[in-house]
Amino acid sequence: MEQQYRMAKRLEGLYDGMLRMGSLVEEALRKALIALSNWDEELAGEVIEEDARIDSTQIELEDECTDVIARMQPVGSDLREIVCCIKTLTDLERIGDHARHVARSLTKSAGPHYSTMLPRVRQLGNKVLAMVHDSLTALVDRDAEKAREVAHRDTEDALTVMKTEAQGIEAGQQIILLSRYLERIGDHVTNISASSSTCIVTMPPKQHNAASITPTSLYRVSLTQAVSWANAV
Repeated sequence: MEQQYRMAKRLEGLYDGMLRMGSLVEEALRKALIALSNWDEELAGEVIEEDARIDSTQIELEDECTDVIARMQPVGSDLREIVCCIKTLTDLERIGDHARHVARSLTKSAGPHYSTMLPRVRQLGNKVLAMVHDSLTALVDRDAEKAREVAHRDTEDALTVMKTEAQGIEAGQQIILLSRYLERIGDHVTNISASSSTCIVTMPPKQHNAASITPTSLYRVSLTQAVSWANAV
């Protein structure tokens, strides 16, 4: 019984850490998109600098996962949860990298020409940011159905339109590169949702109680707030 309690506490700590990292990643992406919308190089610089914090958090949590496996020797659903955690950490780190790439695009794109594509950037960024937010909310709530729904969301139409229109402007190459960053973020969100949905449905019912987890307030805010950057300009 004591072993089960200790394992539950270690898993709770891993989830808290993973959600802390998720909040850092979501905030980085939100800032990067606001920086693009407002052409705010100072805010973009913050995103670039704060990426190191995301990387260090990933290393810290992966070390914690390794320690849990070595010391507690988990099996069954406990082991699946830890593997899911490791996979999610990797995808979150990559989303953070792409948020940094988005922020860096401010210094590469030609402002006046880029501004003509701003509505498309908002449209695609809005979809991707919502996917990040909802995938982590599903993980907090242990909502497998929601995770599967996020995994099946399609950004292809917005991507196609954005790439097509970008070909006719001077900054087209940079815009297409930006669209690829956003596309990759969508891919990593799909990975998070797919792995977490599998993990959730294989967990025993006693571990489905979301109240046993202490989620950050970020994942309890409304979706309107999560994508408020789109209305800030």
